[in-house]
Amino acid sequence: MSVNKFQDVSTILFDLDNTLINTKGADRIACEQVSQYLQSVGVRRSTAQEVVHKFYQYVRDTPQNPSDENGDVDAWRLLLWRQALGPGLATRAPTAYSMWCETRARHLHLASDIQDLLLQLRRHYKLGVVTNGPSSSQWEKIRRIPSHFFDAVVVSGDVLQSKPCPAIFEEAFRRLDSAPQECAMVGDRLDTDIAGAVRANCSVTVLLCPDGALELDEEKDPRPDFVITHLRELVDLLPEKKGFSFLCQNRNLGMFHSLREDAPSWSLG
Repeated sequence: MSVNKFQDVSTILFDLDNTLINTKGADRIACEQVSQYLQSVGVRRSTAQEVVHKFYQYVRDTPQNPSDENGDVDAWRLLLWRQALGPGLATRAPTAYSMWCETRARHLHLASDIQDLLLQLRRHYKLGVVTNGPSSSQWEKIRRIPSHFFDAVVVSGDVLQSKPCPAIFEEAFRRLDSAPQECAMVGDRLDTDIAGAVRANCSVTVLLCPDGALELDEEKDPRPDFVITHLRELVDLLPEKKGFSFLCQNRNLGMFHSLREDAPSWSLG
């Protein structure tokens, strides 16, 4: 595939979870920390692992109370811990949840090499995030990303449209003042990131596949234009600086402020 596909790209969209930040890794480390805590208070190792596995599945399947999507996410997660622990260990739920939150938060961040990459890209491209998930849980993670990296963030819980629906991408196009043909999409999932970008007529699709083992169902899976094993490889796909779109040259890094007006403010920490 020729890198010329990027020649007219002025905007790069990124998925959040397991693309920009290692959400699965943070969840795994946090659950292991809780497992060790439970073992320290006399719970058998197999039981402790079963508990954290149950919680992980619960929170992945229903990250927010389905009957009250605007409800207290902390109360909901605490309930999930009680359910995972069962009646005999339910009193451990507050400690388990607190430990899970603190450990997970420490590991939900942009790695230093990803920050360097984004700063490099930002000199020549508009950058956006398009992510699926409840507003509260996604902004909990987004707030941990310094706000100057992105020109727009679109969360499915805010706009009531989810990838692969083209509408969520169209909202990103609008906020970034970009045409679909000017946009590239980078994500880790074929069924949401790549399929949605194709339906929304993005010019380029890039699949992040860390293990390099891409298995396509030719009948239903969209074929990405490029497959990379690390975000750093994105630079190798881009044209030389002299070939960047005129719209992106000598970019004023302060000119785009596309976040929704009522979006929670970002922390720079």
